[in-house]
Amino acid sequence: MKALITLTSSESKRLIARGIKGMPSVQNALEKHTIIVAGGTSNAFVAEELLNVQIKDKTGYTIGIVTKGELGISQSSQKTPPYVICKGQALNVSWNDYLPKLQSGDIFIKGGNAVDHTGLAAVMVSSLTGGTIGAAQGILYARGIELIVPIGLEKMVPDVRAAVEFMTKSTVDEAIGLKVGLIPMVGATVVTELTALETLYDIEARCIAAGGVDGSEGSVTIAIEGLDEEVQRALQAVKSLKGEPPVSVHY
Repeated sequence: MKALITLTSSESKRLIARGIKGMPSVQNALEKHTIIVAGGTSNAFVAEELLNVQIKDKTGYTIGIVTKGELGISQSSQKTPPYVICKGQALNVSWNDYLPKLQSGDIFIKGGNAVDHTGLAAVMVSSLTGGTIGAAQGILYARGIELIVPIGLEKMVPDVRAAVEFMTKSTVDEAIGLKVGLIPMVGATVVTELTALETLYDIEARCIAAGGVDGSEGSVTIAIEGLDEEVQRALQAVKSLKGEPPVSVHY
């Protein structure tokens, strides 16, 4: 059986978050280890799924944000600090204080701004010291800690490596909004809508189109195929998340 589904940007984020929760490594970490859910609007959805909490203003779970057609800083009045989850429970500790304690089996989750067809993802940073990923990446690589990147296919770009090389040749002189750099996340486990669907259901998924209007900007259309029962399970799950509210700023 083959079926088509279309997801808005926020519906994609919800699906990806559920896919991450269903990953064996994440289930193991929820039981035995620690997960840091770094800042980011996609990560706000992940935190909700992992902890069964509600983050009303997901723009308060990030610092950098793309809104009103420019690169900027979140102006949310409802800030939620990144979660550190130890054996399924949220700790009252800042992620950067806990970062040096991470060890094998733990997981670091960080969203991105670009992904290409090879599965390489990158994130924009306005901090001159590299922001969250700049602080974490060395520890993650040195200790063999899994970096999971939830990222929707709306952020697909032609070539992340070429983009990073282009950005690092010289500094940005002007920008509409903040000036940023671009840091690749080599070796990360990238989770898109396709990954989520294939993690949760015994199906194949392919993105066949993208875009829309009137609130469906950033949407993706996906074809799924498999045994009737599995495709129907996936369809019912997707129908349950239809109508996920768009991410908007609460001033």
